[in-house]
Parts: sequence; C-alpha cells; structure tokens
Amino acid sequence: MRRYRRQLERAVTMIFFSRLRGMRTTRHRWLVPVASTIVLYGLGYWIPALCFGIYIKPSRVPADFALHLSLAVLVFAISRRVWAFLLLQTLLVAVLYVGSAVKTSMLGRPIMPEDIHNVNALVRILGPLGWLAVALPLALIASLFLFNLRLKGRMTKAAWGLLLVVPAGASVSLTHPATQWLESGLDQVFDNFPWDQRENYIHRGGTLNFVQEGVRALAERRPAPSDAEVRAAVARRQLANGARVNLADIYSPAPLAADGSVDTSYRRKRNIHVILEESFWDPSPLAGAHFNQPPLDPRFVELWRQTGFSRSLSPAYGGQTANAEFEVLCGLPLNESSVKFEYGLKNSMPCLPQLLDRAGYRTIASHPNIPAFWNRQVAFKLLGFETFWAGKDFVMDDLAGGEFLSDRSLHAQVAAKLTQTAASAGDQRPVFDYIVSIFGHWPYPPSAQRPPVITSDSAWPDVVNYANAVYYKSRDVVDEIERLRRTDPDSVIVAFGDHLPSLGPGFGGYVESGLLKPTFGEFTAADYAISSTPPLIVIDGRNGPLRLGHLPMYRLPRLVMDLIGENGPTMFDLAAPPAEAKIRPLPGVILDYSDGSDNHLCREGADNQAPDCAGLTAWLDDVMTISRDILVGGRYALNLLGGGAIAGGSIDPGQERPAAPPIGDGIAHIEAPAPDGAPADNAALGFRPDTTAPSGSR
Repeated sequence: MRRYRRQLERAVTMIFFSRLRGMRTTRHRWLVPVASTIVLYGLGYWIPALCFGIYIKPSRVPADFALHLSLAVLVFAISRRVWAFLLLQTLLVAVLYVGSAVKTSMLGRPIMPEDIHNVNALVRILGPLGWLAVALPLALIASLFLFNLRLKGRMTKAAWGLLLVVPAGASVSLTHPATQWLESGLDQVFDNFPWDQRENYIHRGGTLNFVQEGVRALAERRPAPSDAEVRAAVARRQLANGARVNLADIYSPAPLAADGSVDTSYRRKRNIHVILEESFWDPSPLAGAHFNQPPLDPRFVELWRQTGFSRSLSPAYGGQTANAEFEVLCGLPLNESSVKFEYGLKNSMPCLPQLLDRAGYRTIASHPNIPAFWNRQVAFKLLGFETFWAGKDFVMDDLAGGEFLSDRSLHAQVAAKLTQTAASAGDQRPVFDYIVSIFGHWPYPPSAQRPPVITSDSAWPDVVNYANAVYYKSRDVVDEIERLRRTDPDSVIVAFGDHLPSLGPGFGGYVESGLLKPTFGEFTAADYAISSTPPLIVIDGRNGPLRLGHLPMYRLPRLVMDLIGENGPTMFDLAAPPAEAKIRPLPGVILDYSDGSDNHLCREGADNQAPDCAGLTAWLDDVMTISRDILVGGRYALNLLGGGAIAGGSIDPGQERPAAPPIGDGIAHIEAPAPDGAPADNAALGFRPDTTAPSGSR
C-alpha cells in the first residue's frame, strides 16, 4: 500500500513539474515574435535608409511597428514550428521593406498589392536574378506559411478570426460602397497621396502601407457597370464632346481635286506598319551627361523634324510596355501601374486589330520574346490579331546581352515572313503589321556587333549604356522606315517609343541634368510632360510625315482608322477627350497638356488650383466606367454606337442589331438626359461623323 502511495506521489510530482515546465516554455515561447520583430524591423528600417536614402517618418514608426508586431504574434499563434515562422517573417520584411526600397529607387513606387499580377514578367525581365530575388522568396513565403499552419486550438482559432478582420472589413466596404469606412478611416489617420506612392511608404512604413493599399484594392473594386450607368456615361461624353472630329482632317488635310473639290480618294485601305520601339527616347537633353556626339542618327532626327518633333503621351515610365500597347491598339486610356494585359481583361474587344480584320486586313503581331510575356498570347487573341509571331518564330542571330534581338534582325525577319506567308497562301489582303521591339531594354547591354560609340562622363552607368543602345536603335528604325517608304510608298507608318528609359535609381540620370525631380511627389506638370513623352512619327503614305504635336497614345488608333477612310463609329470615340484636348491620365494625376508651356496638373484627392480639374476628373470617371463595361462587363457601350464597324464585336450572332442613329447634319445627337442623369430610353446614342459606312460593314 505504501509502495502504491509513493508511486502516486511520484506521478503527481512529475505531472506538476511537467506542467510548470510547459507553462514556462509557453511563456517564453511568446517572446519569440516580440524579439524577432524588434530585430527584423530594425533591419527593415535601417537597410533602406542607409542603402537607398528612404527613411520611414519617425512619428509613424510606432504605428507601423505595432501593426507588424500584431501580425507577427497572430501568425506565430497559427504556426507550428518556430524556425519556419522566423524564416517566414524574415522573408516578409525583406520584401516589404528592402524590396520596396529597391523598387522605389528604380521606378518611384514601392511594392504594391497589384504587383502580384506583374511577378511573372518581372522574373523574366531579371533572368536568373529574377528567379533568385523574386520567384524563390515568394515561393518560400507561400510554402512556409502553408507548411507551418496550425488549425486546432482555441487560441489558434482566435488568431485566425483576428487575421480575417481586415479583409472582412474591406469586404463590407465592397458590399456597401457608400460607407468605405475602413479605407476612409485609414486614409484620414495615415494619409494618402495617390500621385506619390513613395511618400505614402515614407508616411506609413512597409507593413502599414501594404495593408492599407491592400484594403484599398479590395474596397475600390467595383462590379461591372449596369446598362443605365453606361448609357449615362456615354450620354455625358457625347453632350460634352459634340460631333466627332475626323483626325485625318486635322492632321492630314485632303488635297483639292482639279475641280476644286476635296479629294479624299487616298484615304483607302492600304498597308499599315506600326513599330513600337522599346524604351525609345532622345537623350540629348541630358546636358549633364556631356555626350561626345548626339546619340540619335541624323537621318532619324531629320525625319522627326519633319513631324515638328511630335511626341506621344504615354501611360508608362520605365516599364509596363503592355500598357502603351493597350492604348495604341484599343484607344482606351489607362491611369494605373498594373498591366492591363495581365489583369482586368477578359472580354473579346473591338480593338484596332479586330476592326481591321473585319475591314479585310491580315493582322499580324511580332515580338521576339516568349509569347507569355505580359500575357500577350492571351491578350492579342482577345484584341483580334489573326497571327502572333513570337519567341521561337524568330532566329536569335544578333543578340545584345544574350537575349535581346536587334531591331535590324527583327525588321528583316518580319519583312521576309510577311512576303513568304502572303505568297504561299496567295493572300492579297492589305496587312496590319504590328511590331514590338525588344532591343534597348534595360539594362541596355552592349553586343559584339554594336560596340560603344557614345561616351559620357555621367555618374550613372545606365546613361551611357542607354545612349549607345538608342544610337543603334535610331539607325535601325530609320533604315526600316526608309525601306518601307521605298517598297510600300502608300502605306501608313507609325513609329513610337513606348516609354522613357529608366536611368538609375531615383531618376538619377535625369536629376543629374536637372531634367526631372527625384520623386513623383516633387513632379510638376513640366516634369510629367517630360517623363511621359517619347518620340512619335506617323507617315501618311505619299502625303509624308504628319505634324501631330503631342498626341495621347489612346488617340492613335482613331487616327489610323481615319487615315484609311474607316471613319465609322468605334469604341475609340467613347474615350475621346473634350474638344480633342491633350489629356494624359497617370497614376494619381491627370496632365492637361498644351503644346505651349501652359500645362496643368490635377492630383487625385488634392485641392487642385488648376482650371477645369473637375471637368477632367468627370471625363476620366466616365471613360473608366465605359472601359470597365467593355473590358469585364456587359459591353453595353458598344451597342450604343450603332455602327457596323463594331457590330460583330459587340452583339451576339442571334441578337438583333441596333439601328444606326439618324444622320442629318453629320452630328450625333441625343435627347436631354433624364433628371437622374440617365438618358431617355429613346435617346439616339452615336458618334457617327458622317453618313459613310465603314468598308468593313459593306
């Protein structure tokens, strides 16, 4: 009996001490996320500060640290293994703080939630470094989180509940947009500068900024607009714009015939060659670089001079080529840094390739890169291209940096393929030849066939490397333009740069010459006017180069259609700015460009003093409503046009086609809108400039 009592006492003692040790272990265990957050947050603060000059505002550090610590404790509560949690937290700090500093120094913006759509392209751009610095960390973050999850236990369930509070709150705002309580509350407390994401990062810190912008991304998602909302937006635009102006009449006036009448016979179906030149810009204004000679080929400069040194107004800077492509092909403006080909495009669209296909054209896109880059293989199909030559369709025989095919080789191969495919198929259709070059892409590597010619004493290596790249690019593109003018003299030729090049962290190469300010937050209207204006050349066959001044990229497809006599209504007309103003929407701002020096800048959410900012914002809001309808919604706007040029792309085969609006004086009319802002049910909506039906519908 005594033996059993001793065994019982021993057992109770063991249980007591084991529980005590467990309590101590548990208590000490919760010090792990506190200690790790102190150490890692310190590194996340000081590495960007010392290496990139990006300091989080000291007064905001407590809030950012507290949020990071709270999330760390919650994630720790649902984690099974300490080492996996520590590795996960280290990677997250590296991404949100160090990664944001690197991205900000290069492109002026930190890592944002929408960047997830661009990860694939970023990895491919950086090559092996992309796999090491981007793909591997993201894969490890996802794996460590899933691998280390704990699902049982009262405390674990409580942590899960708290982790879901933020997205649930944003979902409430999404369900009830009028409240927007969480988004608005965060903006009031921690500020919001839509035009300067670098400043947002500095005013919030890495964790708080990412969470706040994630809430915004959820809260500002909108369902596709209704038929009534689209009709109201289209009606407002038509009332504001009046009759559509034929851009060919403005920029390439028809000559007079022998009898004194206007001769528009040259506006007919003919070949169209569109050349997008990667990162193409004139670096001559970089006075601080002290080039030994002008970087651009003199023949290109002379041709450009004949256009009055025309420039396009691009939606992008330093990257996002596909956004420039979207505008040039689809005629709808963008004002975001996320790439439209990757996100927010799901409907087949009556863009320039589809319209030209219906007008009897062969539509071919060429790009010497893998077809999946920027999701082009999917996007080009939705936009209406018949053929897409990419990747292995080209012989990679003249490469810079081992990956970028030269423009000379690209143009020669495309020309040969166009001739061969047309001859083999007996295809006599005119061609829409759309080329996206890749030579001259950052980091502007040299090649054995193209030794350096330009020298510079710039402190930024990107400056001299880019100058040498554009020296050869300008030579090769003018060679191709001259060949086209010899062999295809009646064709429409468009050549333009997609965006300005990146010339070092913090706009370093531009700041060195006093051309730009070091951050978007300091940009004036003049800075935006420089940073968004690559060269543009449009040649109207035998009529020669056109003087376009500064033309937004989203107006180019309307110009091309007018130049070939396809002047029926298209969705391009739905985005036309009032009185053909030169309006350039950009992330967080709207630039009202003047060919003089009187440019105006409207900042989102700011007290704008520039004239007519309210009118510009109203235009952009209507255009964004129409764009969402066409891109992801019911495409009600296309049915309102009432023209054959888009009928096939906007109406199901079994659906009755809407009648074209009555044409009398060549002006599209609608009745006065109803009091609630929606047009009357019998309002005639249309943008037909005249009674000439497009040839594609005849």
